[in-house]
Amino acid sequence: MRLKELRGLPVIDPTAARKVGNVTDYQVDPVSGRIAALDITCVDDNESVRILAPRIRRVGHNAVILTARGGAAANAPVEIAEHWLDGSTLIGLEVMGDDGNRIGRLLDASFNQDSLDLDAYLLRATFWERLVSRGGRIVPNRVHACSRELMIVASGRLKELATDGEPSVSQGLGLPLKIEDRPALPTYDQVPDGQPVAAHGR
Repeated sequence: MRLKELRGLPVIDPTAARKVGNVTDYQVDPVSGRIAALDITCVDDNESVRILAPRIRRVGHNAVILTARGGAAANAPVEIAEHWLDGSTLIGLEVMGDDGNRIGRLLDASFNQDSLDLDAYLLRATFWERLVSRGGRIVPNRVHACSRELMIVASGRLKELATDGEPSVSQGLGLPLKIEDRPALPTYDQVPDGQPVAAHGR
């Protein structure tokens, strides 16, 4: 299912068998690669409420079913996470490869209706950009960093040479380390018998 299909869906409290509101927006957590919350407008008072992911049992094609803990009133206080992306931020977000090449802009994302995990980010890209990014889809585990202005994605092209000359991928974001960013190698002093020992105080 696509994120854009969430808007307007009724939100159902299965315990009371009643509609508590309608989805107005979504919140995506790019760190965990899943839907973090849904923003809804309540039927009773038109108040905006945020339903966190643990309260959502399943997203169907025709409605969102909550867990059996009551309606929107049982929701935790509105939680604000700076790194979450809402619809207005996610759509059109620029995507850059970790090799410095632009990949495109996000158009939407598909997600698993049971787990709320994202299956793929979908790109709005030119023909050639789609070829580079394998059909305009980015799997969430390739996202190394994301803010409200830019998403950085692993290109798979960057390697660095280890000290023994063998290529290896660096730790962290998988970016190659400049010489000044690499961990310092231990220095050694020679002792009279010729055996190297680590130098102290360096």
